[in-house]
Amino acid sequence: MSETPRVESFVLRFVADAPEHGAGDAARNWHGVVVHVQTNEEKTFTHFADAIAFIARYVPVGDSDSEGRRMKDDRGHLGEG
Repeated sequence: MSETPRVESFVLRFVADAPEHGAGDAARNWHGVVVHVQTNEEKTFTHFADAIAFIARYVPVGDSDSEGRRMKDDRGHLGEG
């Protein structure tokens, strides 16, 4: 009997504040919120690294080779480490 796969889902929402009068789109300030669907826990962020740190509490998000190998089984399929 195989183990049920673990699923972690997230919703990312990015919001661009209206630029000040006369400023172009490049002057928009961005912020956002990331929600962990299974727990409904959310984290607001102004730096994307903060969103990644929140997600990393639930899933390995490292970009190192060792992290990638840890997440893959012997056939190269992603799985729990």
